[in-house]
Amino acid sequence: MGGGLNAALNSGRTSLQTNQKAIEITGLNIANVNTPGYSRQSPNLTPYPALNFGDFFIGTGVKVGSVERAHDVFLDGQIKDKSSEVGLESSMANPLAEIERSIGIGEGSLSDEFDQFFDSWRQLTTNPGGEVERQMVLQRGDLISRSFRNIYDETQQVRKNINSTITSQIDGVNLRLEEVAQLNNRISALETSGQDANADRDRRDLLLKELSGMLGVTTFETSNGNASVALANGMPLVEGTTVTRLEGYTSGVDTQLRLKFGTTDIDIDRTALGGEFRGLYEVRDVTIPDIVNRLDQLAYTFATEINTLHQAGTGLDGVTGRDFFVPPAAVAGSSSSLTISISATAEIAAGNSNAPGDNLNALSILQLEQQQLIGSDTLVSYYGKIAATVGVEANRNRQAQQGAEDSLIQLQNLRDGIDGVSLEDEMIDLLQYQKGFEASAKFLATVDEMMGTLLTLKR
Repeated sequence: MGGGLNAALNSGRTSLQTNQKAIEITGLNIANVNTPGYSRQSPNLTPYPALNFGDFFIGTGVKVGSVERAHDVFLDGQIKDKSSEVGLESSMANPLAEIERSIGIGEGSLSDEFDQFFDSWRQLTTNPGGEVERQMVLQRGDLISRSFRNIYDETQQVRKNINSTITSQIDGVNLRLEEVAQLNNRISALETSGQDANADRDRRDLLLKELSGMLGVTTFETSNGNASVALANGMPLVEGTTVTRLEGYTSGVDTQLRLKFGTTDIDIDRTALGGEFRGLYEVRDVTIPDIVNRLDQLAYTFATEINTLHQAGTGLDGVTGRDFFVPPAAVAGSSSSLTISISATAEIAAGNSNAPGDNLNALSILQLEQQQLIGSDTLVSYYGKIAATVGVEANRNRQAQQGAEDSLIQLQNLRDGIDGVSLEDEMIDLLQYQKGFEASAKFLATVDEMMGTLLTLKR
């Protein structure tokens, strides 16, 4: 009978300890209810092996076999994918907004400058020899040249800001990659020894989500618990405890990325990136060059057409063959270098002679305003298409960003509902384990009384 009571005492002791441990785990969940990335932990209770007492097998207690971490692999993958999409669209938002501000169609825009430039020629046709009208033509020619150069300069400032942003984020990516490798080492060591690494796994998942948002990485877990991290094209960033650091270098005026494998440097192509870096690369390497190319075409056509007609006219000083703008050497670079060539009002070729009332050449130049000079477009309509393209892309970006952020919030809320902490559930568990603890204490007290009674009988 003494052996049976000893087994009962052991059962009560282990039950008391196990319920205490379960209460501690519940308290840990409650404490981390607002911790980002925390996953709910649950005690996995298992009985101790039963012992043979005569013809009976009697249980000897209970233990916390393991502490399980709530984790939905499929949902976690969806969150990482959506984080990459949010990162891509978010990183494009500010650069596109800056470009959209520079290339508008309202007052003070290049479109407005075209209108005022041709309006100055319209005024000149009414008084070809007028000093005031000629001064206005010079002024509007200079202002439209400045407007072209300003737009180009602003696109290059956006490009410079993007390069600065890329450079500033490289260290943050590398620090996260190194921490993932360190966590791989700790998680593998702990789980190999039979311990739980739930907190480390939560931290690693949070880092992988951040890396997805920044770089669009792909991840998978190996059989020993390590997380392998790679770019979209398969180039490895983390394998076990080995980290391949991201490096930035300057090529021309742009910051480029590469990976160093031993003595070999491998450049990272734009298509290998995702997340924030992909968005920055898209604006810098696709959107801005396309806009500049089209602005160059507009500036080249505008300057060339004006010059051709201006050369055919005669200034008040009797000189013909003058260019109004400095002739662009090629289409490329025209918007960044457009400048007016003449400096004196007498050099403006308003007529086909130097007679003060001759306005024939000014009328010819004025007709350029309505002519289809670039395909089926006039100068203003061609610029309008550039502005429309930027506006459409900026609007698409705003909608895509909002949609991706809303989807990520929904996925995160779903994750919090499945894997996160619910205070209501934790309070129910707390009461359950508290009652178990109290019952175990009562059970031990009862067995203790029985042991006392036995000892009294022996006396």
